[in-house]
Amino acid sequence: MDMGHSERILARQLTEVGNARGAEALTISIVFSSLATFFVGARFFTRGLLVQRLGYDDWTSLAALIFSLTFMGLFVGEKVNGLGNHIVDIPPDMMKKMMICFWLSVPMYNSSLFCTKASIVLLYLRIFPRSPIRKACYAMLGFLIAYGLWAVVSGYLNCIPVQKFWDDSLEGGCINMENLWLSNAIMHIVTDLALLAMPMPIISTLQLPKKQKFAVMGIFTLGGFVCITSGLRLHSLQVIARSKDKTWDNVGAASWSAIECNVAIICSSLSTLRPLITKIFPRMFSGSSMGYLSNPMGNTSHKSTWRSNGSKGGSRYGLQSFAQSKSIDEEGSGDSGGSSGDLGGITVTKMVVQESVDIDDTSSNRKLVYSH
Repeated sequence: MDMGHSERILARQLTEVGNARGAEALTISIVFSSLATFFVGARFFTRGLLVQRLGYDDWTSLAALIFSLTFMGLFVGEKVNGLGNHIVDIPPDMMKKMMICFWLSVPMYNSSLFCTKASIVLLYLRIFPRSPIRKACYAMLGFLIAYGLWAVVSGYLNCIPVQKFWDDSLEGGCINMENLWLSNAIMHIVTDLALLAMPMPIISTLQLPKKQKFAVMGIFTLGGFVCITSGLRLHSLQVIARSKDKTWDNVGAASWSAIECNVAIICSSLSTLRPLITKIFPRMFSGSSMGYLSNPMGNTSHKSTWRSNGSKGGSRYGLQSFAQSKSIDEEGSGDSGGSSGDLGGITVTKMVVQESVDIDDTSSNRKLVYSH
């Protein structure tokens, strides 16, 4: 009698521990999903109201957020039905519901990540309109679409019939889950690294002081945080793929999955928020020559310079063309009514073009052309 009472107390304690583990994982998902929602909202406020020009990359980031929030909703379903508890402590009807939520959540996670990656590629296409990396961007976009479709379809059709995923008593078969999940995770890491590397050759050639060049690189390498979370998630996937107690061991993988897809959304949105930050902290970017970035941020300013080259003997110099284009918002705020370019206000463009012919000892012909 006492033994039975002790067993019931132990079972209740185990259930309380399991519920606490599930609640902790769900809290992590809610916190990071809320942060992602905030940053996407700030992105749309910046691009839609301040800049008054929403792009395909903005809408794709919104799609990524919707998939992430759907993932969180399914996470709630898993928690309500026993996530974090040992499989022996979960009633069969709850177990079935939890496994269905788990089955639905994996493609949502993959969809969110691939939409975020597509958003980054579309951002590159927007801010580098005449860049050699555009072909690489289109190739990457095509690969992301193809592999993303595979990840989603394989997530739903990993068992035939699909009901076997949550009901092992059915006849049929399932693909090797460990190989599927690990291959997808590794592919996410590889594409993250590729996206980080793509703009670096262009940024490295910019005529900027070293500190500012490193700052620009830092903006584009924020995705490195996603690579870190992807690597940490990889270990948790190995644990659950080999686990005989998936309801207990899935807590780590679910938590890292929520962190990864939401951190990706946050990092991809940060680089678009400069106009908003400038509006709140006007002096933060004053005196900065990082104006080339304001095309994606909303203020158009391009500057390209070339150093003069000298010929042998020092008597002949070829000074190549120098062009500077600067956009000025007459309202001074960058978010005035109307729409002209990315500024959303009246833009005056002034271009100065200077050309020089070869100069020798007997000639000093020069030509200056100013166009407004």
